[in-house]
Amino acid sequence: MNTYKVARISGPGKVEIEEWEIPVLRDDEVLVKVLACAICTSDQGVFRGERESSYPVYAGHEISAVVQEVGPAVVSGVKPGDHVAVSRINRCEQCTNCRKYTDNRCLNSRKLHRPGRPAGPGGFAELMAVPGYQVFKFPQEIDRITASLTEPVACCISSVDKANVQPGDDVLVVGAGVMGLIHVNLLSLKGARVLVSEVASERRRLAKDFGADVVLDPAGGPLAEQVGQVTGGKGVEAIFVTGGPPDLVSDLMGTCATGATMVIYTSYHGEKGSKAEVDLNRIHYNEIKLVGTISPRKYDFQRAVALVANGKIRVSQLVERVFPFSRIQEAFEYAIRPGSYRVVVHME
Repeated sequence: MNTYKVARISGPGKVEIEEWEIPVLRDDEVLVKVLACAICTSDQGVFRGERESSYPVYAGHEISAVVQEVGPAVVSGVKPGDHVAVSRINRCEQCTNCRKYTDNRCLNSRKLHRPGRPAGPGGFAELMAVPGYQVFKFPQEIDRITASLTEPVACCISSVDKANVQPGDDVLVVGAGVMGLIHVNLLSLKGARVLVSEVASERRRLAKDFGADVVLDPAGGPLAEQVGQVTGGKGVEAIFVTGGPPDLVSDLMGTCATGATMVIYTSYHGEKGSKAEVDLNRIHYNEIKLVGTISPRKYDFQRAVALVANGKIRVSQLVERVFPFSRIQEAFEYAIRPGSYRVVVHME
């Protein structure tokens, strides 16, 4: 065949499948057959119309695939038949950020689109032609659905790194959605005592399954008091905000130990926006570090592949439902249900 199918979000609430010509492979590219692609919360936001975007959008960046063809200039060692995860961040390798180990924030990323390919990550497709550096090989054949959650794991690895968590630290994860639970799993592997704040009882139960030592219900009283009771008044050495309204950040300052790091993992959209008031003196006198995190570096992605492949991260439990590609509209409609976990689209 000379064409392949690609899905695009053509406007709020509408996904369409269209035909594209298979591009001529460049020397530095790998052609992969997509096996599965999960629907991220950012994809959901575009589908809802909550995120600023120019439609159409070729979404999908949580991708598992199998290699079909390899360009002669690709030196990573991948070959046809290899199971891979695909990291769809464009990297120039030449800008200041790429050269100082922050390649997830490449300054030229948006300028690197290649003609003849969908403009965007484009993971909801039968095929993809991508630069060789975006393809990460699994050490063995792996379940296609499980593999599609490699990218979320990579994002959370990057987040956890920013707090320099040590064995024995007390840490708080706010929210027990998909990303919150991956944080819990990673922090438990690091030897931290993990506290989770989550309003939904079922999610609190699942947080325990993922390694949480203590689960807190924010409706049960001021969170600072609850954390203080658990930590003997000390507070936590790190906080990871994976959900909740922006004004929650101010309240969370009261749970911080001296010198704590608060990582803002989530982003904020919709009517409330992203504004929050914080006590600057609390940050100043207690030496609290407030940092953001977005997207994984190549090193984060490589580690995520290893953790998913060896089963250290229990991502299969995070998949709520799987839809065939032909029902991608229905998959998006299901994914935006309140409280849902990951919905994955698999190629038929």
